[in-house]
Amino acid sequence: MSGAFALMSVVSMSSCQGLVDAVLGHEDNASSGTTTPTTVPGIPSDASAKPNPTLPGSPNTTIPNPGSEVVTKSGQTVVNFNLTGILDPTQAGGWLKLYGTGSNIQNVWMSIDGNAKGIAVINTIDQSTVTSAVDLVFLVDNSGSMSEEANAVADGIIDWSKKLSKTLDMRFGCVGYWGPITGGINMTTIDKFVDFLNYNNSKGTRRTEHFAEDGTDWSTLKPAYSPTSSMDENGVAALRLADENFKFRSGANRVYVNFTDEPIYPQGEAKWSTDYVKEPANWPTTKGTIHTVFSDEYYKNWSDDRWTPLYEEKPWLLSEYTGGTTKFAPSDFSGVTLDDLPITGALMNSYVISVTNVTSLFDGKEHIVKITILNADGSIRAEKEFAMIFK
Repeated sequence: MSGAFALMSVVSMSSCQGLVDAVLGHEDNASSGTTTPTTVPGIPSDASAKPNPTLPGSPNTTIPNPGSEVVTKSGQTVVNFNLTGILDPTQAGGWLKLYGTGSNIQNVWMSIDGNAKGIAVINTIDQSTVTSAVDLVFLVDNSGSMSEEANAVADGIIDWSKKLSKTLDMRFGCVGYWGPITGGINMTTIDKFVDFLNYNNSKGTRRTEHFAEDGTDWSTLKPAYSPTSSMDENGVAALRLADENFKFRSGANRVYVNFTDEPIYPQGEAKWSTDYVKEPANWPTTKGTIHTVFSDEYYKNWSDDRWTPLYEEKPWLLSEYTGGTTKFAPSDFSGVTLDDLPITGALMNSYVISVTNVTSLFDGKEHIVKITILNADGSIRAEKEFAMIFK
């Protein structure tokens, strides 16, 4: 059996790490209400799990929105939570490793409906046999102000995507925008994605100003996701087009990277605002993380009172609201390689957190999942709580 479940709402934010030994697990018998002992290699039993600890202070790092999949292991139902990497707040440029139930340095805990869960954690950087599935969508501002960096961005995307495809199970998509939606390709292989960016030997912003002939009804989507004005950039419109129409794989981590050099201009409409992804009803955790590459010092240095909700908004709020990362680049993109982006480390240092004993949760109702990260000295603190429906 395989599949996915929907995460319905996010209440608060956090982070994780880990590897564990094979131990006994337990699987609920939903029909009889009894619990049957079963061996699930690598997943500790709920009986061995301890409650989530209380954070000694405010969180100082953020847990990214997890993807998820339902699989069968040793004949039992297992839910895998897939998270992209988490920056270590105590170590510049470092990435957390997570350690689950049964480890003598456990630093991540999970509960469902207040019940402690035995969790196995795989740090994918340590596991050559574990390949993370990632559906990666590039949102590319191709307005005139991006002409200076457009070629460097496109070439960087190609080189970076090829490298990622060698170690991760990747699919790629793209939406180009300025005021209206101006280009795009639905989720596809690396070869077809490269062909899209090199289409007809185009240069500059034109590299994302065309639509792939991939069966997507672009003629319908373009006007539906183009804000009223044709003069203002809006990465949220491009994001929503992809989220609501692209063919994502079940269980894959959804990751977006928004390249822009301008504020997001919602034109007074909440549906095009960064607040759209802040609202859990619109953007549950399964919809993925959003990363930002911003290339204009002028706007970056605006004071907070210069930014205006619903009219001129910080693009990197999309990252803050979903647990993504932000990179500020020079306006000509000089000296920047996508290998240096925080998202590269996030993808290469991802995690799979596995739980079992879950069949009674597949009842069509919301269940509260809580992930807590806390190291021994309390210097790394994170927490994420969200409601989800298992499907």
